[in-house]
Amino acid sequence: MKRSILLSLVAMSMFACGPDALAVVGEEETELDGTETYDAELTSTSRSSTWFPLQTGNSWTFKSSAGVTRTVTLSQVGDGMALLTGLFPNPTWVGLTTDASSSLMMWSGSAWVPFVRFGYATTSWRTSSELCTGLVGRRLSTGNVVTTTAGNFSDTRTIGFAQVSDPAVLCAPQAFNELVFVPNVGLVSFRSGTNQRFTLVRATVNGKVIPVVPEADITAKVTLDQASYVSIPNTIRCITTPCPSNAQTASARVSFELRNTGSTSKTWQFSTGCQFDVEVVSSSGAVVRKLSDGRACTFALTSLTLGAGQSRVFSASVSLEDKTGLQLDGTYSVKAKLIPSSGTAPSANGSLSVSVLVP
Repeated sequence: MKRSILLSLVAMSMFACGPDALAVVGEEETELDGTETYDAELTSTSRSSTWFPLQTGNSWTFKSSAGVTRTVTLSQVGDGMALLTGLFPNPTWVGLTTDASSSLMMWSGSAWVPFVRFGYATTSWRTSSELCTGLVGRRLSTGNVVTTTAGNFSDTRTIGFAQVSDPAVLCAPQAFNELVFVPNVGLVSFRSGTNQRFTLVRATVNGKVIPVVPEADITAKVTLDQASYVSIPNTIRCITTPCPSNAQTASARVSFELRNTGSTSKTWQFSTGCQFDVEVVSSSGAVVRKLSDGRACTFALTSLTLGAGQSRVFSASVSLEDKTGLQLDGTYSVKAKLIPSSGTAPSANGSLSVSVLVP
């Protein structure tokens, strides 16, 4: 953490104006030299900001065939610069420059140098001339299909890297020797210096999650055990207390069915043992009775998961009287719903008719 903070402070104090304000190593040749000339290469997709979006929070998680996971992240984004972590052995500043809009630059410690030149088709470039640490980059291919856990990507651009080397010098393996980019996504695959292939598992790019996980399609239905209900009021009149009662208040058996008709599972978390509730609502919209009125729930974290094609039925009996004990009389709507601690709560409505019959 201290190393990252120190790097940030030094970088920001030395080049707060970004790559445009600094001398760039290796830019003596014009940006047009070595670029493609057909129309597709002259569109905005050649811009480095499209191929590698710079925004705080952007991250890419990769996994190798051996099960090794690597995550590349961007942080401290500002003034066309960002701190790149997870690709090089150490956090590295990368940036954009309007003078070379198709190039992603990197800070070498003394100057901005070209890291990836997306618009170059044949010309190679160097990040540095130093043995072992310098890299020679070159476009390898365009438009190959890359299939990963996160999806299939066809509009790719593959950049290869070789170490600046000398036969008499033994260099440690470089961090990577191949990077594969996709517009508006960024890095989708790379090959390490030991030739281990990593492919994208998931990413967050400019606030969007990749892959897009479809929401489970949940349907809800309420059914009652009867079409209508009859309650009998108390007919005993007393002049003393306690007074017995012969009232017979009807109860409705409510069934609440949830069904997952989608292709993915859905999970809800609950802060108590009570996972659903039932409300009886008058024609004016007032809730006159709730299943949860006076109900005791265990204080325990619970969950409910519906896999694809699965269903779950909740049922409960609701006494058809209001909160004061007055018997209900008329037509009401019944609403059954899940009551998770967070997230969406499926619900369904039914109709309930109740009358009070005086003997």
